Amino acid sequence: MNFLKAKSSYQKAAKVQDWMGDKLCEKIPTNEIFDQVFEFGCAQGEFTQKLKKKIIFEKYILNDILDYKIQDKVEIFDMNDIAHHPLSTQKFDLIASNATLQWLDLKKILPTLKNMLNKKGILLLSTFGEKNLEQIAQSTGFSLNYLSLFEIKKILQEYFFEIFIEEDFITLEFESPLEVFRHLKLSGVNSLGYHALSKTFLKDYEKRFQNKLTYHPIFIYVKKI
Repeated sequence: MNFLKAKSSYQKAAKVQDWMGDKLCEKIPTNEIFDQVFEFGCAQGEFTQKLKKKIIFEKYILNDILDYKIQDKVEIFDMNDIAHHPLSTQKFDLIASNATLQWLDLKKILPTLKNMLNKKGILLLSTFGEKNLEQIAQSTGFSLNYLSLFEIKKILQEYFFEIFIEEDFITLEFESPLEVFRHLKLSGVNSLGYHALSKTFLKDYEKRFQNKLTYHPIFIYVKKI
């Protein structure tokens, strides 16, 4: 998969995801105590290290669908199947994930995540909204099935009462259209699909979008009553 191919370049290229991790950590007080923590979609542990420095914890369990061979022990499985995994019977005070939810079926996993939370447990997540990489969708036809902030909130309201959700928009500018797609490749995002980068296609991208690329981060903070 392309995320493994981009392993060495991801951290440098994925500036938006890095910023999202910082923003998520701002949602919780420094040194707040969470005895049991579960983070899914940990990849190489970039967000993991940020969160571990921010909180006090006793046990920290990691998950990812790919094996990045990091030092920490990682439970390797598809989070869409969390309901059938032994972890689903455990209880956590904090369940967190940065820039992963867009790859998953929120409606499918949310009931299990709720059951995995202790009373007053927190769900701390970030994902991307429907305008994410809209230039790529319009030019290549490739896109994930992104949800809007309203759609995500509606799903969350079926299971939680105390919900905080917000969105942001970040537009990156590049020197050339080729740099746009190099950025996507280095950050692994070309896992969306393959499109031939002909001169005609690149010129059209430059004309239509002025070598810009938009990210649409969404941040979710939910507390179980």
